[in-house]
Amino acid sequence: MWFIILFFIFYSFNITGFKIGNFWFCDSCLKDEPIDLVFWVIYLIGVISFIFIPNVGQWILLGVFVLFQVVQIIFTYRFWFKKDIKKINSYNDYFSKYHHIIKASDAILIPDTFHICLFIGFLISLIHIIFVIIN
Repeated sequence: MWFIILFFIFYSFNITGFKIGNFWFCDSCLKDEPIDLVFWVIYLIGVISFIFIPNVGQWILLGVFVLFQVVQIIFTYRFWFKKDIKKINSYNDYFSKYHHIIKASDAILIPDTFHICLFIGFLISLIHIIFVIIN
């Protein structure tokens, strides 16, 4: 349960933004992608229900994490396999001020550190919820 709560707090940086001095981890999505607030509210409902009504919350979170993975696949992962240089350059330009654990490339989409952590966190969360449901 603690991973779910901690990852929700981490995901909340998408809403609030996170910057320390010249270190940009992420910016608030409310300026450019307010639809992310809808995903955050859905995720919040899942986390609250998981805490207070675990039998219902685990299924809500399963749906949330599957939805998030599908959205990520549709809007991001496909550029790893189908190279669209114009979109990759646009992504790199937009996220150029953010921290990159792996240097951006013109040939392949390499997300910034925040998005890499999101992808990994959602995948771990999905696996975690599946194990919660199985047990």
